[in-house]
Amino acid sequence: MDTKGRVYLTPLEAGHINRYLKLSHDPELITTEGWRPFEPHEKERFIRWFQVLTLPYLDNGKTLIFSIMTRDDEKAIGCVSLKGITEAKSGAEVGIAIMEKDYRSQGYGTEALNLAVKYAFSELGLALLGLTVFPSNQRAIRTYEKVGFRKRELLKQSWLLPSGEYSDMWLMELVREQWSGTDNR
Repeated sequence: MDTKGRVYLTPLEAGHINRYLKLSHDPELITTEGWRPFEPHEKERFIRWFQVLTLPYLDNGKTLIFSIMTRDDEKAIGCVSLKGITEAKSGAEVGIAIMEKDYRSQGYGTEALNLAVKYAFSELGLALLGLTVFPSNQRAIRTYEKVGFRKRELLKQSWLLPSGEYSDMWLMELVREQWSGTDNR
């Protein structure tokens, strides 16, 4: 998709999934993603995780899941998804997870998200991107804001955690007309 920067996006492959299943047990991912860790036989559940829509105004549609690859050592470090894409191409939901702990807090997620946004707006012709994030995930919120997403609404008690408790989620959006189209690292 892109020929510069430290990362690029490529379609999700079986080998990447196997790697991500092992990494899903990281306590930080369990907290920031709100998932129950994935076991080696749960490849389908992992894929479904990235297909689940959390935005109240999107309904079904196509999902594209990409691996985030490092350019220097070709390492699969995480996933980014665009989901809820319909023929109308009005919008989609973005999901992202930096699965590899050593690559967090170094700008890799921001680069990958910029690539996904550029692809969604420039290649797919989408008009709006949205996402949800736990209010406690300040690192992710800063990344989303750096790329151009803005908080729109606090969805009260909207996410069921593995513990059985419900959590609030911020709904954040980015409109194509408000997107700068620059690399906001």
